[in-house]
Amino acid sequence: MIIFLNGTSSSGKSVIAREIMHQSERPFLYYSIDHLVNFWIDEKFVAFEDEPKAWFFQQHLTNIIDTQPSHIEGPDVDQLRWDMIEAFTVLIKKGYDLIIDEVLLKKEIFQHYAHALCHAQKVYLIKIICDLIESERREKLREDRYVGLTRSIYEKVYLEPPSYDLEVDTTSNPVTQSAVQILSFIRKNNSPLAFLNYVRGAISFKPLAREHFKLMHTWINTPHVNKWWGDKKEWTMEDIEEKYATRVEHYALVNNNKMPMFSFIIYCALTPIGYIQCYNAYEYPREGYVLENLPASLGAIDVFIGEAAYLHKGIGTRSVAQFVHDIVWQYFNHCYVDVDVNNKIAILTYQKAGFKQVKEYIKPAVIGMLMKK
Repeated sequence: MIIFLNGTSSSGKSVIAREIMHQSERPFLYYSIDHLVNFWIDEKFVAFEDEPKAWFFQQHLTNIIDTQPSHIEGPDVDQLRWDMIEAFTVLIKKGYDLIIDEVLLKKEIFQHYAHALCHAQKVYLIKIICDLIESERREKLREDRYVGLTRSIYEKVYLEPPSYDLEVDTTSNPVTQSAVQILSFIRKNNSPLAFLNYVRGAISFKPLAREHFKLMHTWINTPHVNKWWGDKKEWTMEDIEEKYATRVEHYALVNNNKMPMFSFIIYCALTPIGYIQCYNAYEYPREGYVLENLPASLGAIDVFIGEAAYLHKGIGTRSVAQFVHDIVWQYFNHCYVDVDVNNKIAILTYQKAGFKQVKEYIKPAVIGMLMKK
């Protein structure tokens, strides 16, 4: 389980996190953005005026009203943040429960977190809000913040993710009450949806390129893909090159004829997670049967999700539906898929995406499914 707290500086997240750890019956590891910010204490991580601004530094911006300090993070800070998130991925894969206390100043931060969080069974996104005046009052009482940080970031921290499972206002609530509120919500809501809605809405497609071949090699040799895509053999990089090299050029050979084939890598936020292709159904003969009594304008697709952490989250369904809408309908009025009758998950995925069964063949044992524009 992951409890992900996002809120402005001095909103009470760290104190709430520690109180949750105290009240909860299950043990949590705890990470706070403060652990990164505390590098300010070490002058090697702080840039002064005459030093390269690779780590943390402050900049005073003067407007017509007053002078406000602005916290700046150099490029080395970004890389350190990404590396720390990668470390969380290892912990989550190993089954540890985490409380993560963040200040999501940039969209990219949560995009990086998305891959780590996909490995968790449950993710609760909690929005911690606090009135600006109260946050500034707390800020002045702290010894580890410069005055002005809260105001400088207050309007930026809630841009991503777009929705949360729970919002907690700490302006007047005691810390104990806020922790009780979060734990009570978790007990009553066994299936949090905010993170799933985020990843389902973060799907995009990039044309297949040679740089993806190593990924394709890994994916096709993964058991859940190889069973349906890999002919149950061990694929080599040479096999990948032979099959997919022409697809980078948007075609495949059929009886030595170049036929259009549009191949894409599926991305979720910043992470490549699978493969999908589109083509004219009539230009690629089916193995063991002939397409008959189907619409003239007929595209076909094939798809797999290669990253196991992204299975069983509705991402396959969303990827198919979005791809058909964004790509297939540009060229065809109908879309066709055929699925092994034993591949129940794929059949259900296509049904949820909007396909309906129109054919069933005995040899080979496949189901033909159709979607209309």
